[in-house]
Amino acid sequence: MKILTSERVRLVPLSEVHESEFVRLANIPEINRRVNKPPFYSQAHFSELLSHPQHAKTRLIWMIEQNARVVGAINTAASGRDGRMFQGGYWIDPAFWGQGIASAALLLVKTHLLEERGAERVQALVEPDNGASIRVLEKCGYEREGLLRKFYPSVDRGLIDVFMYASIA
Repeated sequence: MKILTSERVRLVPLSEVHESEFVRLANIPEINRRVNKPPFYSQAHFSELLSHPQHAKTRLIWMIEQNARVVGAINTAASGRDGRMFQGGYWIDPAFWGQGIASAALLLVKTHLLEERGAERVQALVEPDNGASIRVLEKCGYEREGLLRKFYPSVDRGLIDVFMYASIA
C-alpha cells in the first residue's frame, strides 16, 4: 500500500506507529457513535485489526495527516470476489471538522481505487441524520442510490437505517 498525497492531505498506510492516535480517535464520542466500534476501543482491538489475516489483502486503511499531524482515518475494503467493488468510510477529529479534510481524503482514495486498482464501483453507507458526511459524499461525486432500512448491524444500536451512496467508473 502506498502513501497518497494532495495539496491538502497526506494519507499514510496504517501501521503499529499509529496505535495511540487510532485508539484516541476511535474513542472520541462523536466518532465512536458513527464508526461501529466497541464503546471503548482499546489497544487490544487495534492489535487485532493489524493482525487480522485479511488486513493486507482486502482492507486498505490510511491515517489522514494535515501539516504532519494525524487528523483522521479513512478505510476501504474490497467487496466480492473480483476486487472491482470497494466500500469504506472515514473519521475526522471533530477539532478539524468543516475544513475540507474528509473531501480531500475521500477524493484521493476514490481516484486511487478507480484509476490504480481497477475498481468499477466505490460505495459508502451513511446514516440519514449525518448531513456532513452526506455533503462530503455528494461533493466527491457519489450518488445516493437509496435508503436501506434496518440494514447495517451497529455494535450497540441494533440494525440501523443507512443511505447507500456510490461512484461508478
